Amino acid sequence: MTLVGTLDPARGIMAAIAAHKLQILRTLVETAPDAALRSLELALSSAGGQGALGKVRELVEDETANRFVRNNVLAPIVPLCATRTPGQVSFPSPVLSRLWRALKSVAAAQVEDASARCNPWDLEQGSPEVFDELCRLAAAGLRDPENAAFDSVRSLCDPEQLAMCLQLSALTRGCLPKLSEWVSRMSDERAAAARLTYRDACRIREDAGPLLLDILSAHLPDDWRIMRVISAVMDRPTDRYLAATEVAQFGERILTEIDETIALIESFSFADGEKAGREAAQAAHKVQLMMVEIQQSVDIAKDGPWGKRLARQKQAMAKACELRMDQAEKELDKALPTRPISMLAKKGARGVAKLVEEPNADMIRRAQSALAFVAELRACADKAGYGSSRTKALEKLNARLDPYIEDVLHVARTGDGGDSGLAVQYLDIAASFIAYTRDEKTAEIVRRRAAAAIAA
Repeated sequence: MTLVGTLDPARGIMAAIAAHKLQILRTLVETAPDAALRSLELALSSAGGQGALGKVRELVEDETANRFVRNNVLAPIVPLCATRTPGQVSFPSPVLSRLWRALKSVAAAQVEDASARCNPWDLEQGSPEVFDELCRLAAAGLRDPENAAFDSVRSLCDPEQLAMCLQLSALTRGCLPKLSEWVSRMSDERAAAARLTYRDACRIREDAGPLLLDILSAHLPDDWRIMRVISAVMDRPTDRYLAATEVAQFGERILTEIDETIALIESFSFADGEKAGREAAQAAHKVQLMMVEIQQSVDIAKDGPWGKRLARQKQAMAKACELRMDQAEKELDKALPTRPISMLAKKGARGVAKLVEEPNADMIRRAQSALAFVAELRACADKAGYGSSRTKALEKLNARLDPYIEDVLHVARTGDGGDSGLAVQYLDIAASFIAYTRDEKTAEIVRRRAAAAIAA
């Protein structure tokens, strides 16, 4: 029995361990990625307020609220703290949490004020001035080598570059509500506002204009659409002029990405399955959009530095897509093997389904990849100049699939010409293939016919 007022050693040790574990949990929660934190919040939403889970839930809720305030105050640089294309301004993701921790230590009153103002009704009136004040304080702290609170941030990145981004925060924050309109419905008035903002950035520092554009591009779903803002700022410049300016990097980056995508389409492996085929086609679609974007934003001359390169890229992209589409028929042949009708049949003549072996999963995966690539190009083939090639490829594929399905249906019904069990398996595969070359409705008809054949 323990007397009142005396120390219970065992209880003290247990309390110390509990406190230690709580600190470990707090560190884990504070360093968890946003997605992981959201998952934790959802998982713990039904946990009560008492007990161990209740304490963890409290930690997660506190961190969620903390990040909400932090991400509003530091909104201009939040998307910069992520992986971006080489050459774009970016910082390691821990920069945000360390910067916020430093601000809490040197500007506690302002952080508390920002937290109080970080609510829907205040934010609807625009960002409070204290948000920009905190960004200015952070920039000053990073530039002050004597300010030890920011040492952990300096160790992660170029402090001057981050400080400059923070110094531009007021301008960036002012642009963010207008940005979607700037890239979707640019008008003379909006173009004038964009030009003024760019000039204001250049007044802060001569090279700050391009940096502001880079920051704004990070806030766009498609960062290459910043070309529309550049076009407005420079009044749709020629490619010769733009290629010689400090913002040439934005156009060059697009052209480089186009080259990389062409290489991807030329080299992606059908063995990687349907996802690889779809992603390659989606990349081709993105390239088509990027080409349109740069042509609309810049006055491209055929003999200009970017005009020549774009012309070559269009040809290379069309050639790469056509080559991969042509390969789809061969992949289909391997997945759905046939045999000659007779020994006297001419080479290349249509054969009948060869139903002697189980379907080859590897060949099916390759065919799915090739067919998914052809199907997904629907979104861009016509506009990109290889629509007729895609149409011809689909005609060949359907000319191969249609008679094959009829052959296999006959075997499934009668057992004549092969194994009816194998016929059913190949029918299901052929139905899945025709969903790519035609549509899901056609595939469903094939499946119903197969079911009827089995029932008969």
